[in-house]
Order: sequence, then C-alpha cells, then structure tokens
Amino acid sequence: MRLEYIRSNKTITYYRDDGSNYSYECHCDIEEGISDNGEVRETLPLGNYIANAEPYPAENSKSYGNFYIATGDPRGRDIHGGGSGCSDPFADYQGWCVTYGCLRMQNVDGQELSRLMIEDGNNVPLEVCE
Repeated sequence: MRLEYIRSNKTITYYRDDGSNYSYECHCDIEEGISDNGEVRETLPLGNYIANAEPYPAENSKSYGNFYIATGDPRGRDIHGGGSGCSDPFADYQGWCVTYGCLRMQNVDGQELSRLMIEDGNNVPLEVCE
C-alpha cells in the first residue's frame, strides 16, 4: 500500500496491496504569510513521508473538518478537510478554503481514505510529487 500526491493535477491516490486504487481531488492552496514560528508558510514539501489516519480528528474543529491524516512532517503540514472560512466546514463537500500549508480534501473523500488506511493498518508511505 502507498499514497501518492501529485500537486500538478491536485490528486491523491491510494494504492492498496490487493491492486485496487482510489483517487481523490486534493488541494495545496495556502494562505500566504508568516507562521506563528516566524517562518514563511509553505505547503508539504516534495518527498517521502509516513501517513497515519486518525479514526476521528483529535480536535474536531472547523479548520480540520471530519477527518485528519498525519504525514509526519515536522512543521505539521498534514491532510484534512474542513476550512474555517467555508460556510459548512463539516459538510461532505465543504468547498476549497486555503490552509496554512496542509493538503485539503473534501470531507467525504478524506473519511473514506482514512477508513481504508486504518483497515490496512496505517503507516502508509506517502510520496509528494510535482
């Protein structure tokens, strides 16, 4: 099993060991500015990570929506739904609000991806490509 995020076509694909795969729209639109740590905001860099889905978000907030997938990125640039600026950040299809560097999916897609990852035992290699 593995995850692949391709920035140029805004798609994240989950490849399961049984040969099946699932593709979802996934955006990396960021709100420009400086983080609380004084660093320029950037999206999840190209490279390899280990992703783990949480069964339910630790903090069920407007910012994260109905799911959360940690990438292991040291600056906390992960994958989630929601969006504080969305009219309904908990809706299945909440829209596309910018983040501070995370990848954003629609809640319904992220919940399905999370369920698949948890079924497969998590610790999923993630490659972020251009």
